[in-house]
Amino acid sequence: MRKNYFAKLVKHMKNVYYIESELTKLTDLRVNPTYDTAQVITLVLLGFLLRIKSFNELNISWFLV
Repeated sequence: MRKNYFAKLVKHMKNVYYIESELTKLTDLRVNPTYDTAQVITLVLLGFLLRIKSFNELNISWFLV
C-alpha cells in the first residue's frame, strides 16, 4: 500500500465531496446529546474506511475530548 494513502483519501473526500460541510448539516432526534452528530458519523465513516470490525476495537477517547 502506498505511503500516506489514508491522508490522501481524506483530502480527496474533503475536496471532492465536501464531506466536512455535509456532515455539519446532519441532525438527529437525540435530546441533549453529549456528542455532535457529525462527530459520531465521522467515527463510523473512519471505522468503515479502516475496515474495523467492531467499535470495541476503536480506542477513540482521545478523539472525543
